[in-house]
Amino acid sequence: MKSRRLSALLLAVCMMAMSLSAQEISEKKDIAVFSLSYADWSIPSGALGLVDQAIQNVFVGLGRFNIYGMTYRLEAGDIQSFIDQVKKYKEENVEIPEEVRLGEATFTEADFNKLVGSFIVVIPVMSYYDVRYDEDSYEADIQTSFTFVNVEEGKAFASFQIDTSGSGDSQKEAIKGAADAIPMQLQYELRSVPEFQLKTGIIDIIGKEYIIEFGRNMGVQVGDEFAIVETRVLPSGRQMSKETGLIVVKSVDEEISSTRVRYSNGRPNVGEQLKEIPRLGVELSGYLDILQSSDSDEEILAIAGLRSVGSRGFYSLRPVVGVEVPLGDSFAIWFPVNAYVGAEANWMFGRLSINPSAVVGAGFLVPINGDEDYEYFSSIGFTGLVEAQYLFKQNMKFFLRTGYTFYQALVLEDINPNDYNGLVLGGGLTFKL
Repeated sequence: MKSRRLSALLLAVCMMAMSLSAQEISEKKDIAVFSLSYADWSIPSGALGLVDQAIQNVFVGLGRFNIYGMTYRLEAGDIQSFIDQVKKYKEENVEIPEEVRLGEATFTEADFNKLVGSFIVVIPVMSYYDVRYDEDSYEADIQTSFTFVNVEEGKAFASFQIDTSGSGDSQKEAIKGAADAIPMQLQYELRSVPEFQLKTGIIDIIGKEYIIEFGRNMGVQVGDEFAIVETRVLPSGRQMSKETGLIVVKSVDEEISSTRVRYSNGRPNVGEQLKEIPRLGVELSGYLDILQSSDSDEEILAIAGLRSVGSRGFYSLRPVVGVEVPLGDSFAIWFPVNAYVGAEANWMFGRLSINPSAVVGAGFLVPINGDEDYEYFSSIGFTGLVEAQYLFKQNMKFFLRTGYTFYQALVLEDINPNDYNGLVLGGGLTFKL
C-alpha cells in the first residue's frame, strides 16, 4: 500500500514538473532606444523634449525591457541604411571603425558595438507636427512612428505610428497635451507586438485565486487579462494552440499576481500556459434606457447613451464617464444632452458580473435653430443603477440594468427636456478595448 502511494506521489510530482517545464515564460528583452528624430527641422526642441521623455518613460515603466538609451537621432530615410550596416558587420564579422556615419548621426565605435550587441533597436521618428490657433485656443497634432529592428537577423520586425492631439491656452500647453496622450497608446501598441507580449503560467492555486508568474516587475497591472492556452503536438510534429479560457488580474505584487477565472474549459491547473491579451484599458458601452417619468408630460421617456469605464489599473472599483440623450419631440428646437461622471463596483462571478454604480451629471441644451434664445447649462442630476453583465465573447458583454435617475432643471423649467426623474430599465452592449 505504501509503495502504491509513493508511486502515485512520484507520478504527480513528475507530471507537475513536466507541466511547469512546458510553460513558455517571457524574459526581459535587451533594447536600445534612439532619441526621437524628426522629418521637419522647424520642430522646436521643447516639443521634441516632451515627446522624447514621454516615450522613454513608457519603455522604462513597462518593466519588460533592459534599456540602453541612445542620444543619437536617425531620420526615417536612414533606417534602412542602419539595418544594412548592422547586417553587414554581423555577417562579414569585420572590424568596426572608430566612427560609423549614418545620415546626420555619427556613431562611436563603442556605441555602435552596443547597438550590434543589442537584441532590439527602437527608432522613433516624429513624422508629423502641427500647432495652430483655432478660435479661442491652440491645437497641436503630433504623429510619431516607431520602427523595431531585430539586430540578430538584421531586419525590421514591427512598426506602427501613433497620432495624438492636444489643446490649451498656449502652444506649450497644447503640445504637452499631445505628448501626454502618447503613453497610453504606446503601451498598448508595444503590448500588441507578439515579441513583447507576456507569456507566463499558473504557479499556484489558493482557493479561487490563481497565482501567476510576473507582477509589477514586468508591467502587469490590475485589470489585465490573460488567455489560457492549450497546445497540442500533431502527428506531423507541428503544434496547434487554442485559447480555452480567460483570467483577469485581481491584485499585483512585485514578481507575482493574483487572478480570477472568467471562464475556462475545466478547472485550470498549475502549469497552465497563459498569454497576455493587450488592451487599451477601456470598456465602451452603448445603451438604451426606458424611464417611467413622474414629472414629465410624457409617461415614458427613452434615453440613449454612450459610456466609458476604465478597466486597466482598476478591479473592484472603476471610474465611469458618459453622455446620454433624452429622446423626444424637443429636437425641433434643441438637442438635449447629459454628461456624467462617477464610479461602479465590479463583482465578478465567472462570466457574470454585478455592477452597482452611481454618477452625477449636468444637462446641456444645444440649439437646433441658431436664432433661439437658450442656456447651455440647463440641469443637474444623479443616477444610481445596478447592472448584470454577461461576458459572451472574449471582447464583448451584454447587460441589463435598473435603477433611479433624477435631473432638476435650472432654466426653462416648463419645457426643459433635461428635467425628469423616475425608475429606469434598460440594457446594452459593451466592447472591451
